[in-house]
Parts: sequence; structure tokens; C-alpha cells
Amino acid sequence: MPFIMMPVEIITSLLAIQDTEFQKKIYVAIKQHTKENLIPQFSLTVGLEKQKELEILKDYFIASGWGNIQTIDLELEAKRAMILVENSPFATALKGKQQNPVDTFLRGILAGIFSKMLGEDIDCVETECAAQNSERCNFIIKPKTEFDFTNPIVQQQLSAE
Repeated sequence: MPFIMMPVEIITSLLAIQDTEFQKKIYVAIKQHTKENLIPQFSLTVGLEKQKELEILKDYFIASGWGNIQTIDLELEAKRAMILVENSPFATALKGKQQNPVDTFLRGILAGIFSKMLGEDIDCVETECAAQNSERCNFIIKPKTEFDFTNPIVQQQLSAE
């Protein structure tokens, strides 16, 4: 799999743009690419159980520098999960400089992984972000229909349609 190393600031320059429509477009593009291209490159679906697949992917992203990723709550049958990330390089670089959660790339990757694995359209919302001075970043993963679109955080990160 092709892989590059680059300064965190290149990605944070995109994440720092506080334009919700722009961030939604990034999220959708990354989710789609992860589901259609990245996950199939791992060839994980042959004979592995879903929890083992998630562990392999989690280890890959931790080793790639995306932070310390922890699965806190995983309900595969209900198609829900809660993921915590400590030391996100993007949230750390933008700490105290943003009013909104910033881990759009990771949200898209998580949504793409779970969508591919569960065979259903799954979304991800970042409810806490270290860039907003939280201790860690918190991600909720579930089908879009289960999100409360009266919540401003959900409105900001997902399109209702």
C-alpha cells in the first residue's frame, strides 16, 4: 500500500478551516475512499471476525501516528461504537485554536471502516475534541438515522439528507 510521511501542519491547514460545508465534503470524500479503496487493500474480510479486523486496523492507524486509539464501546450487532483518541496529532496542533471538533479525516476513516465492515451506511460524529481543550477526542459511530439532528454538533458534522 502506498504510504507517505508529511508534516502534520499540511493536514491541519485543511482542518483549521472552520467552514462546515467544506468539512462535510472532506468527510464524505474520505469516508467513501476508505470504504471503496483503503479497506479492500487490507484484504481482511476473508475468515477474520470483525473484532479482529478492527484490532488490525486500529494497530495500523496507531503505528501510522494517528494517536492512541481505544475502542470504548463496541456493539457490532447494533452497529454502534464509541472510540476515544488520545494524542491526536491534528487536535494537538490545533489545541485552543478552534471552536469546533477538528478530526474530520479520522471521522471519515472511521465511518468508512464501519460502513464497509457492517455492509451498511454508518456515520461518525466527534463529540469531544482535544483541539477544544478536552483531554481526548471522542467519536460516536452509528447509522445516520440514529443521530439527533437537533444537536448542533451533529448538524455541524453531518448532512441531514
